[in-house]
Amino acid sequence: MVGLGLAMIGLGVWGLITWRFGGPERSRLYLLAATAMGPAGFVAVICGWITAEVGRQPYIVYGVMRTAEAVSPIRAGQAAASLTGFLTIYAIVFSVGVLYILRLMAEGPAVVADHGTGPPRAPGSPLGQGLDGAPS
Repeated sequence: MVGLGLAMIGLGVWGLITWRFGGPERSRLYLLAATAMGPAGFVAVICGWITAEVGRQPYIVYGVMRTAEAVSPIRAGQAAASLTGFLTIYAIVFSVGVLYILRLMAEGPAVVADHGTGPPRAPGSPLGQGLDGAPS
């Protein structure tokens, strides 16, 4: 869990460095690493949970703790309410995220006016006019 957290921080620093020197989209290796790091947050949470649960077991096996002492002190209703709350919040966040991405996709890419900064175009070419209809 800690190792994955450090790897995610390292990826963020690497992204800042590549952003400073031309943009992360130009580094194929960075993009592959970012793609591979996608599920790292989920994996880190699961690893932390397993570590916490497995960490209790030796005390029970060697008789240092009783099994009843290792059980969490919450009732089933409390666990169900917590799970329902998390599911509700994550469903809302996921839905809003999907709607936002779909809205961005429907808008399409932004058109940026080229006011004479690019190479000259032939007169009468479709790209020879600016957004206002005047020749560029």
